[in-house]
Amino acid sequence: MVLRDQGNHFVAAGLGWTGRGPAVTAEPGAGFYVVCLPVLDFVRLGFAERGGRLDLLEPRDVADIAAGRAALMLDLSNEGPGFQAHVFDALHRNLEGLGIARDRVVLVSQNRVLRRDYERAYGPGLRFWTFDFFPLHVALWLDAEAGPRLFPTAPLDRTDYAPLRAEGARRFLCQNAALRWHRVLLYRWFQRTGLDREGLISFHGIGADNPKAGGLDVFHAPPEIAAPFADLLADVGDWIPRQARRLDTAGATGDLVLTLDRAAYAASDLTVISETDFFETGVERITEKSIKAAAMGLPFVMAGAPRAVALLSELGFHTFGGLIDHGYDTVEDPAQRLPQVFAAIEAAWRACRSEDGAWRRFALEPALANLAHARGGLVRQLDRTVVAPFADRLIRFAQTGVLAP
Repeated sequence: MVLRDQGNHFVAAGLGWTGRGPAVTAEPGAGFYVVCLPVLDFVRLGFAERGGRLDLLEPRDVADIAAGRAALMLDLSNEGPGFQAHVFDALHRNLEGLGIARDRVVLVSQNRVLRRDYERAYGPGLRFWTFDFFPLHVALWLDAEAGPRLFPTAPLDRTDYAPLRAEGARRFLCQNAALRWHRVLLYRWFQRTGLDREGLISFHGIGADNPKAGGLDVFHAPPEIAAPFADLLADVGDWIPRQARRLDTAGATGDLVLTLDRAAYAASDLTVISETDFFETGVERITEKSIKAAAMGLPFVMAGAPRAVALLSELGFHTFGGLIDHGYDTVEDPAQRLPQVFAAIEAAWRACRSEDGAWRRFALEPALANLAHARGGLVRQLDRTVVAPFADRLIRFAQTGVLAP
């Protein structure tokens, strides 16, 4: 594998952590090889500047890719974008200008349905491989053996932590950072129902102390959100926080990836997972947010993309289906899914607050199993379902020159 540009090579880092890293070289030999470009942000592929990242390729790279001796890998394994035709149109034009066929290019992302939507629009062309960088990153950090070995400067303190043993009044937990429409609506819904007085809720708001607030204009919702949720969005300027209301703080890395608010989870009996994706259609993925929440063992309701709960189950986590109605998980239309998420939160919180003790009795065994799974089984499951299949595709290409779809 040849790496172009400096840093942020997520695929190479993730494969290296798991012991499946390819040989990285600046001067490839006589065999088939992959040229990897870090994308970082999907929309960059549509920029005119630097040819949508393709100007990072060297002349030999272009010649070998066009001749079939190499393949181009666009590393977007840090994101899971939905289909955007204008970005792919620009990418196709830039590839054509270099004489590179579409089927010599692999786009790596976290979105499991991006290939489906691409081929509906264009037919077969680009290759789409899945690699979940940040979920893998956090899973390794959570692992009792791999975490201290790979990330010694960001130790995870599990001292005396156990789920569902908090004393006193019941609490639920909901953490929100980067501004997203579903988080704005969820925050307002908590206020309108009075649940904000019963939960531990972080919301970083629209102030200068939220560096991820600038991409959303809360005063001008798009029609597909403004129409169905007009009541919740009314008078937004009166209730939207101008200063971040935080529970968690950035760790040594300067971000929230390798951080986990153990005290907040210990004080709670239910968590509402506020995922990255909700209103963007054509996305199927979970991020490290879901991994961390499930790993702490609390029963949860998911405010995320369709099949987010199913993806956690496929990774080996219990999803508390006997306690919580996850029917919303199969609803494609976000305007219909969000009210069902609200209803699931209300029902779960009502059951959690019941005085008969049934919530903790039924939740404790799967909660402890999830805690143990994060410490010793999750990395193996990710390796079986994501890492090993990805590495096998690379090996097949190195041996045959054939790129799997």
